[in-house]
Amino acid sequence: MVPDVDKVQVALGERSYPIYIGSGLLGRSEIFRQHIPSSQVMVVSNDTVAPLYLQQLRASLEGFQVESVILNNGEQYKTLEVCNLIFNQLL
Repeated sequence: MVPDVDKVQVALGERSYPIYIGSGLLGRSEIFRQHIPSSQVMVVSNDTVAPLYLQQLRASLEGFQVESVILNNGEQYKTLEVCNLIFNQLL
């Protein structure tokens, strides 16, 4: 466990995953690296959050091939069309 970070485990059998809670987590690359099984990362964000945090996240993921998709903010943009856009970026 990383000091000064709380961890909550979401128990879903094979689909279980951790949630980390703490200050300055985007700068703690060791947390991300232990959960990324390849050299490629896709970050999906929106036009409200990305300007605030994407650059710092990219810096923490140095050494990985990082691609990003920045979506419009709002519930009306959570559509199959937008999902398709993300899938196409992954290809």
